Amino acid sequence: MFDEDFFKMYNEGMEEQSQGRQQGDGSSGQIETISFGTPKKIFVLSVGGSILAPNKPDAAFISKFGECLERLYKEGYRFALVAGGGQTARNYIAAAKVLGANNFALDEIGIQATRLNASILIQGIERAYPEVLTDIRRAKEIIAIGKIPVFGGLMPGFTTDAVAVLLAEFLSGECDVEYINMTNVEGIYSSDPNTHPKARMFEKVSFERLLSLMKVAESKPGQNLVIDMPACMFLKRSKIPGIVLDGKDLNNFENAVKGNEFEGTRILEMED
Repeated sequence: MFDEDFFKMYNEGMEEQSQGRQQGDGSSGQIETISFGTPKKIFVLSVGGSILAPNKPDAAFISKFGECLERLYKEGYRFALVAGGGQTARNYIAAAKVLGANNFALDEIGIQATRLNASILIQGIERAYPEVLTDIRRAKEIIAIGKIPVFGGLMPGFTTDAVAVLLAEFLSGECDVEYINMTNVEGIYSSDPNTHPKARMFEKVSFERLLSLMKVAESKPGQNLVIDMPACMFLKRSKIPGIVLDGKDLNNFENAVKGNEFEGTRILEMED
């Protein structure tokens, strides 16, 4: 179980990693305050590996997704992306498990798969920063220079959903920030719709209810959950609103970004 001590240890570890980091221009020193300008909103997108590379990289979808982001960018919306591992990660994790790898090694292999998916995603996004990022603190400066930061996994034990929520938490405060989970289902259901045809999809769900729904699932390397427990807990502690939707439906995604009606689940502090 993740508790306050865990969060404290994580934050302290991130602080230590950032000390002595080089700035983008190669000079050393403290990170300067970055001005975002006046974006309408920043969306942190957790882009599921299931939609990036269901069996192999879906170049056609990635290209259309890049065009979609470009249109929205021109309208004043800003983005930061985190790519998931999907089936690619699960295939490698399964093979490594047969070969005797422990959970730490399995997580490391999964992280490499997410970064591979992030690399191919960068190729389809005109404004993407040209390297897969591994330091959340670089996101502000990259957004400030008109680029879209793209991440994969960061550390063992954390899914890319959790990374995306932490990224949203880091970016919050300068302007409105929202988390969007782009996955292969239409939203959050009362149970797995693939095995329970009568499962009910929630239009809205509170942080508390989300936690209770996800507590029934175990956290294991290569897990295939809509949102994992650490991500749920990070959303709750930071009170960052979220959306879960079918990432393949880009028209629906655009509607969600623009605040129009869309099909999916909103995650908020209190349900109406």
